[in-house]
Amino acid sequence: MGHSIDALPYFRVLATEFSQKADDEVNIWLDMTKNMVSRTFFGHIYPQALALMAAHRMKLAEMAEKHAIGIAPVASISEDGASMSFALNQTDLQGQDGLLMETAYGRQYLEIKRGIYGGGV
Repeated sequence: MGHSIDALPYFRVLATEFSQKADDEVNIWLDMTKNMVSRTFFGHIYPQALALMAAHRMKLAEMAEKHAIGIAPVASISEDGASMSFALNQTDLQGQDGLLMETAYGRQYLEIKRGIYGGGV
């Protein structure tokens, strides 16, 4: 599983809602996520960024399981005209950053990413 293990302590601090998940399962998520997070870009805070992105993906998976995410919710139904419209959320309109905005972990990931790119606060 390579370099993911160094992110586990960060994951445990940042994603306490997943405290019941076994280290082996979390390490699988970290390993599956490591190619989505640039070690070069994040440098010394790579483990934190990786932990946040893995937690984000775990939260999305949990949300998908509970709410069938990815299927646009019905906004309105007309009985006589037999029409149905679907609601689009911000994620549909904002691409990848919009998806990151769906969880607290994704938003934190964006904050540190923008902090590096923008020179910090």
